[in-house]
Amino acid sequence: MRNGKADEPPLEYNYMRQVLGSDAEVWKVLQHQFSVLQQRLQTIFTLGALGITVTGFSGHRIVAAGPASGIPLVIGLVTILTALTLALAGSSKLRWLSTFNGPEVAENFMAIIAIRDEKSRRFKQALTILLVGLGWYVLAISIFLLRAAFRQIPIY
Repeated sequence: MRNGKADEPPLEYNYMRQVLGSDAEVWKVLQHQFSVLQQRLQTIFTLGALGITVTGFSGHRIVAAGPASGIPLVIGLVTILTALTLALAGSSKLRWLSTFNGPEVAENFMAIIAIRDEKSRRFKQALTILLVGLGWYVLAISIFLLRAAFRQIPIY
């Protein structure tokens, strides 16, 4: 019981059931939403891996150009790795939707929606942190390129 009332399915589930017409359709929508989350997590991993890979090729030159570009590069990399760690932690808790097979369908859907919401929250956090890290990374490259443009460092 919540607030003296019998537990009711959340408004989202009730609305989905009303609009979609059946639990089977709600199931399909939730499966699709989990797929979208997984695809977006893949994007975070791709962008993070790209930043790390590029650093492997040019990071030493950016850091060698001085602390003005080296420090933001290191901050960016650490921030990107933090985002990847958070994304991995949020997606590694694997539970198949088919294991939600208790006797109460509404309770199963409420549990699935709660997990989806938690994964969405972690995705948003990881994306925010990744964007901050990429911002630091871009700052480092910009400083490096500006110093090269003003011939303060050799670019070759």
